[in-house]
Amino acid sequence: MTKNLVVKLGEEIKSRFIIDDKKLAIILYNLLHRRSTLLLRAPRGTGKSTLMLLLLKGIYGDDFVVISGASEVKRGEVLGRLHLPSLEKEGVEKIVWASFVQAEGKGLDEVNRLNPYTTANIYHMLQFGEVWAYGKRQKIGDYTLIANENPHDPTTFAHPPPFYDRFDVTVYMRSLTLSEKFALQEKLEKYDGNIVGSMPQVLDPQTLSEIRREVEEVELDVEIKGYINLLVRDFQACIRNREFSDVKPLALCEGCHFIRDVCSSIRVGPSERAAIVLTQLAKAKTWLDSSVSWEDLLEMALYVMPHRITLTKTRNILSDLRELLNREKAKMRDREGRRQWFILNELTKNFNRGLYNRAREIALEDMVFAEELSKLEDKWIKEGKVKPEESVTYNLGIELS
Repeated sequence: MTKNLVVKLGEEIKSRFIIDDKKLAIILYNLLHRRSTLLLRAPRGTGKSTLMLLLLKGIYGDDFVVISGASEVKRGEVLGRLHLPSLEKEGVEKIVWASFVQAEGKGLDEVNRLNPYTTANIYHMLQFGEVWAYGKRQKIGDYTLIANENPHDPTTFAHPPPFYDRFDVTVYMRSLTLSEKFALQEKLEKYDGNIVGSMPQVLDPQTLSEIRREVEEVELDVEIKGYINLLVRDFQACIRNREFSDVKPLALCEGCHFIRDVCSSIRVGPSERAAIVLTQLAKAKTWLDSSVSWEDLLEMALYVMPHRITLTKTRNILSDLRELLNREKAKMRDREGRRQWFILNELTKNFNRGLYNRAREIALEDMVFAEELSKLEDKWIKEGKVKPEESVTYNLGIELS
């Protein structure tokens, strides 16, 4: 029954809005975990505010709060204000917390125009699940926060990367094709131009809370968990310790053994939140569709990664990211063909010279595998089973730790 409501929410949105099925699916999956955050990124006039309102209205009816970056946002709108009668009569500081703090349905319109002070307060809420005002703290319960922005707007503030990292997924939107424009006109006529006002409340906070509880309890296959962690690590790993180096790609990659790998295209890798969000999306898809695959994870990564990574060269972030994910897909096939994780697992149990020799060959083609093998080598060198000069670390000529 509750699954049908999620499907119905998607149908109601599609009947009023032109959106790709894959993008809508990601949005719906992302709604199904606690403290869900979504960022819609697009040029002006592409309907991002409309989609934000449709989603909030479909879940919370009229009981949601939207803060607009286009207006002068005051402290009291975001956090709270002093209750002056209590201060004047009793000398006690009482806080009237803002509706934005208390509402489960939260919207941020034109995030790019929010001033840095407002952004910092929202960042704190997303990071710690609490807000502070006048020395008082208010814990935040479950919520859905949907934001939109046009990063190319001339009035844009430059918000720090950690702020965007707190958004689970980013959905890029575009202008409509010719046929889509005709389709939109039909929708406008169908609802007498009142697309948002006609949107029914399909879900309610209590039902959504129950769904989120069920999704949280979903157990993913070990293989899927492994794919998630491996995908994220491939986008993070740098055998030359990129995180601690003052030299960044491309200069850092000169002469590197893994110059043709995915890592050479990434200047700044994703945080661990990428793995957390991919896990949440995988659980949601398993709950809603009864299955999730490696191909699904690659598709999800298109929405989880773009606001969390910086590439060495960027023409079009989505096209560039898709190309990297296609390379990752081929890499996964090679790993399966080499049975390298089986080999590593066997070596973890017991040292075997034949398997170790094969593992060293694999390590020269796979940096993440080399990282894991080097940990075992440290132990074997101390035990006298492996000579330092035959280790992967020595042969690559670099430090993996």
